[in-house]
Amino acid sequence: MTCECFYPQVIEARRSVRKYRVEGEIPREHLRVMMEAARRAPTDATLHLWSAVRVPRGDARRRISEAIGQRHVWEAQEFFVFVADLYRLERLLEYRGEEMGDVDRALLVFAAIDAGLAAENMALAAVALGYGTCFIGGIQNAAELVIRLLKLPRRTYPLFGLTIGVPGEDPPLRPRLPLDMLFHEGEYRDYSGEQLAEAYRVMAPYSRRGDWLRILKRYVARGGYFEERSKSMWRLLSSQGFRGFGGD
Repeated sequence: MTCECFYPQVIEARRSVRKYRVEGEIPREHLRVMMEAARRAPTDATLHLWSAVRVPRGDARRRISEAIGQRHVWEAQEFFVFVADLYRLERLLEYRGEEMGDVDRALLVFAAIDAGLAAENMALAAVALGYGTCFIGGIQNAAELVIRLLKLPRRTYPLFGLTIGVPGEDPPLRPRLPLDMLFHEGEYRDYSGEQLAEAYRVMAPYSRRGDWLRILKRYVARGGYFEERSKSMWRLLSSQGFRGFGGD
C-alpha cells in the first residue's frame, strides 16, 4: 500500500479561491452532498453546537460583502455563514422541561470546534466536486450587522463564512509552518532560535514584503487587530445572551 492512499489529492487541491466565475449555479444535488458532508462531521457529545445559514445572492449578501470589503463573498455561487449555536440546545431542553446550565463559556469553545470541523468537511466535499472555496474570517469585522441581517437569535454568534463556487483562478498553495513546529512527540517542547528563524523563512512568502512579522504584528501584537476585536466580541457575545461574557 503506497503513501498516496493516505493523502487524498483533494486535500492538496484545496486553496483559498477569491475569484469566481459569476455565471451558472451549483446544482442542488451537489449542494446536498456538501451539506451532508458537513452534517457527518464529528460533534462533541452529540450536542450539534453549530448551524450554518445559506445566504443567497441578494441584499443581505451584498451588504455583508461590502461591509467586510471582500467582493468574492458576492461573486461566489454560494455563501454560508457558520454559527455557534446554543439556542437550539436551549429550545430542546425547554421542550422537555429542563433549563440550560451555566455552560456558555465552555460550549462556545466546542461550538467553534464543531463548526470548524463541519465547514472543513463541506469545503473538502466542494473541492472534490470541482469547486473552489474560501473561509471568510472577515465576518468578525461586521458581526453585529450579520446578526441583524440573518436574524440570528440569542445565544448564537456568527463565527466565519464559507464561499463556494466555480473557480476563476488557480492560486498557489500558501506556506505552512514545518511539521516539527506543529506536532510534538510525547510532550510539548520549546522552540530553538533556529526553529523560530526557520518559521519566519518558511512563512515569508505570505507577506508581500517578505517578512511574516508584519502579519503577526498587524493581528496579534500589542495594538493589533485581535486586541480590539476581543473587546468588541466579548461585548457582542454578552448582548447576544451568552452568560459569562461581560464588557471590557
